[in-house]
Amino acid sequence: MKNSIIQRLASSGFIVDNRGQIFKRSSNSNRKEKAGVLNDFSVYFYAQNVAPFKSGTNTFKEILGTEYVYTEYKPIIKEIEKTHNFTFSDYKKNTKARNDFFTFLKQYTKENLYDIRGIKTGYLENATLFPYIDYFNNFQTAKIVKYNTKTGKRDKGAYSNSWFHAYKPIKKELGLKDKITKRITCFFGEHLLAGNNKPVVIVEAEKTAIILSLLFKEIVFIASGGLGKLKSLDYSVLNNRDVYLYPDNGAIEWHEIGKKQNWFVSQIVENKGTKGSDAVDYLETEIGNEIANELNAISEGKIKVSAQSLNFSVKAKTKNRFCAPVTKELGLIYYWDNAKGRGFKANNFEFFNESFDVLSANVDFNKWHEFQGKYTQVTEAIFLERLERSFRVLKELNPNTDIKKSFKTVLNNLLEKSNFLFNREYIISELIPLWDNDKNDVCEYMKFRNWRRFGNNRIEYKEFLPFLNNDKKIYSTRNFLVKLEPLLNGKYYIKPSDIGLKDKQANPFVWSLIKEYNAKVLGCKTINNYHKKVELATWLNANTDYWEYKKMHTTYTTNIGGAKSCKKEPGIKELNRDTKIHKTIIREYLNFKPNTDVLSDLKTKVEYYIDYSNNMNFKRSNKRIVMLENITLEQMRETLQDATKPKYNLSTKEAFNYELDLKGSVLNCSETDAIKKGNVFLSSWILFNNPNLKEYEIYLAKSNPLEFIESYNFALAC
Repeated sequence: MKNSIIQRLASSGFIVDNRGQIFKRSSNSNRKEKAGVLNDFSVYFYAQNVAPFKSGTNTFKEILGTEYVYTEYKPIIKEIEKTHNFTFSDYKKNTKARNDFFTFLKQYTKENLYDIRGIKTGYLENATLFPYIDYFNNFQTAKIVKYNTKTGKRDKGAYSNSWFHAYKPIKKELGLKDKITKRITCFFGEHLLAGNNKPVVIVEAEKTAIILSLLFKEIVFIASGGLGKLKSLDYSVLNNRDVYLYPDNGAIEWHEIGKKQNWFVSQIVENKGTKGSDAVDYLETEIGNEIANELNAISEGKIKVSAQSLNFSVKAKTKNRFCAPVTKELGLIYYWDNAKGRGFKANNFEFFNESFDVLSANVDFNKWHEFQGKYTQVTEAIFLERLERSFRVLKELNPNTDIKKSFKTVLNNLLEKSNFLFNREYIISELIPLWDNDKNDVCEYMKFRNWRRFGNNRIEYKEFLPFLNNDKKIYSTRNFLVKLEPLLNGKYYIKPSDIGLKDKQANPFVWSLIKEYNAKVLGCKTINNYHKKVELATWLNANTDYWEYKKMHTTYTTNIGGAKSCKKEPGIKELNRDTKIHKTIIREYLNFKPNTDVLSDLKTKVEYYIDYSNNMNFKRSNKRIVMLENITLEQMRETLQDATKPKYNLSTKEAFNYELDLKGSVLNCSETDAIKKGNVFLSSWILFNNPNLKEYEIYLAKSNPLEFIESYNFALAC
């Protein structure tokens, strides 16, 4: 339609440019002057003299007249892109064994280590597919490239390459119509890394990796699949490996990545090759012989990754998760404390009335460093401090174990799970010998606290502090309630400081219980009010003979109560005159009736939350930590009543002072039977058969009894 409009405008002397602007030459100067603009459905003229058209809006029908044919506007809808998870079975079923590159390779080998295959039909028939399979054997996709069967050279003509997920004949076989997108995150040949500790050589081209793998069997060759793709791939599968880079000539970025990752970077092709060439281009040449000598040295372990510096750096993508360097699988003791007796167990943490010494090798390496009230990312110095602490504490707690050997696994864990990259070989060869060659003083690593973690349930990094703080609040609240409980029977005014509560913000829940007791049970909102009413009660008790006998109905409890009866009800004015106490206080005293229901409710709450402390739950509200009460008083009473057990009139001595015969104990069984009965029974079985365990050994046996039996470095007594 627009072409017809443009032709019609041109026939009338107008010029239309690529942006739809309309010009007309001036009759005086012959210069182009802007006259209007071509829109989607009309032409708009700015100028006045635009005959044979009119100034302003001209519809397409007005311009074309009888030549105008209406065409419905249909917006262009972009093809929706979708992703799809392919399988290796999809790959094999929709491809064939014969392919151009393998036809070339057959003159040298019949081995197909990388599972390359060929295209069945279409314009890329017989082209080679290079499958991208990750470390866990998941097929992602495959690159399709055409090769010359005689020379092995790549065909660089038009339409000579594609991808498995984009090639239409393959999509048709799989019944896929949508446009498929795939993000490749693994190396070509990555699946060959599993199950071995061979050195790893990274090259750019898939073809290069395949050819070199035929010549050097003791090396795993993998490819990035492109010059700029190395930086976008996942290196985590290489964290515990010796890695060597063989970049093409001119791949400057590869040298920078190699230095940052502590990988060996070959310089031969860069120094002696031509622009864009790679290692395979120099086979059977003097440069090729030099490359072969270097690769042979790598396969024989003669060339190691540089250990000259730590080369510490923060990963590009950091994770907010707890990073413990020592795992249970190592079988090492990594925690010790000297807590005495049993503490109070909240939901996830155990608390003790007295603080104790703690020694732990599992510092959180990802935790930001606090300095002058501000948190900053971990620096190289802080990282080394934490690393040295882990080593020294492990050495202290495991005197009969070669920690230098075990610490290599610790470093591998940190490379995988921490937010940092570093030169593992430098730590092993330079730093560990320094840390291992002295008296190993760990005093500076001792911590002093009153809690420790218990149980085997996993706590995520983000949950650790909230869980700890919630349990701390349960512990402190329970302690307040234990101190408050006997005071509720004392009939005295209760000050929050009597139970160690400094202010309302410290514990609004307990604070409100105290205030409610004072106001509704004693009728005294302040301590001064209480003292005045005690003074009045004392005066009344001393002067009952003066009053005419009459029973008073508004007495307080015993300690604040005054006379139970008198000759006549005292008058407020007389009492004010004789005692000098304010009339308002006297009136409150005479009219107040203690609320026994409130007292009963308060006692129920206090008793319930002492016995069922772990049912407490707290949240932050208006800058305060408040307790959520999700249970009614009636439910509390029912729970307490159900838990009531019959009490027997026996002394402690009568109940426990007799000889025990443990020969028939259920704990007197074999290790196999103990394991079958679960962790709780197993921990009791260990303590029953080993009464002389040390404190930290008892803790380990309780926290994870099965691991204690399997990995602890001494034989059990039984």
